[in-house]
Amino acid sequence: MASGRLDLFIAKLPVHTVVLTLNSSDSASELLAIPRNTPITLKRGTIKQDIQLQFLEGRECFADFMEMNYALAKQFQLTALRRYLLTYNQGDHSLILKPAPLSETRSLLTTSTLGPGLLSVGYELLARLGIPEKQGSIIKVRYGRNIAPLRLHVPANLSDERLRLPALWLQKWRLGANQQHILQFDQRNFTLSLTPTPNGIR
Repeated sequence: MASGRLDLFIAKLPVHTVVLTLNSSDSASELLAIPRNTPITLKRGTIKQDIQLQFLEGRECFADFMEMNYALAKQFQLTALRRYLLTYNQGDHSLILKPAPLSETRSLLTTSTLGPGLLSVGYELLARLGIPEKQGSIIKVRYGRNIAPLRLHVPANLSDERLRLPALWLQKWRLGANQQHILQFDQRNFTLSLTPTPNGIR
């Protein structure tokens, strides 16, 4: 079996075509082992559909993603901009879909100068965490028992991987700026949880 986590995008594609872009990480995706030109059955629970699977290479991205048209996504009850786990079963040439709403990574936490109500998330970090790129959307930031609803700001620099939190919340929660933190984002409730790493190490 081979598996990988991918974000879903809706695109103008033939009804039973799924396109995978798998070149975001330093190591090759396991899903690249799926044989080309082989009939594939897409499955989610009891929902099944034979599809044509295509791979695209040479596209720059920070997270692997898949594309399909709206009708196929609706058939499988999938939501655009959400993250899913795909598992390939070589025995019956099936590709099994399951939601994968939790994503975790590490990042440098710095001070934001944008105002007390804005959370700045670098584009590369945004992609790693599976946060939809929607400027101004509400993200609930959690540290321990503390929660603050902040509006999302995405800087223009595509290679930015920093998290910037307003000084008000850094001081109130006694968080150390310019230190590495473990970040976990839950797509189900749009909550970003912060956990300092020991001594701020990577």
